[in-house]
Amino acid sequence: MEPALLLNASYEPLSIVDWRKAITLWWRGKAEVLVSHPRKIRSATATIDLPSVLRLQRRVKIPRHRVTFTRANVYRRDGFRCQYCGGRFQSQELTFDHVVPRSRGGDTSWTNIVTSCRPCNRTKCSRTPGEAQMPLLSQPREPRWWPFSASAGNLDDHPEDWKPYLWT
Repeated sequence: MEPALLLNASYEPLSIVDWRKAITLWWRGKAEVLVSHPRKIRSATATIDLPSVLRLQRRVKIPRHRVTFTRANVYRRDGFRCQYCGGRFQSQELTFDHVVPRSRGGDTSWTNIVTSCRPCNRTKCSRTPGEAQMPLLSQPREPRWWPFSASAGNLDDHPEDWKPYLWT
């Protein structure tokens, strides 16, 4: 079934919940449904619209997190796309690449690492993107936690009805 976007009372994205949790929050009066999926859930006595976007009735205070720097999170941030050729790949087909090579003093950080396919990584080698004549599709930056879901790095991967509630 379809997941639902859960918003704080202030309309800030909190998390992505499964349909069972979404219906439970709505049924218990803890959240209101802002947008529904076209699908419905049927029981013996009721038909319920499947929630797509919910907003909590009361604001919950959440600590602001930083996204942990991991290989998987770099791939998520870049949408599993090579930042040189633009191809989309499975994680096992990707590597991460230092924009400024470590041999030249480049560090391993959010602002110096991009997702790369293996052929582009081999072509770039120990050069900068300018020297290799391989411009980056986007500048690397630290992602914002909102939560950082598996597809949070790429807004196109989210359902259309979530997009008005997400910001980049």
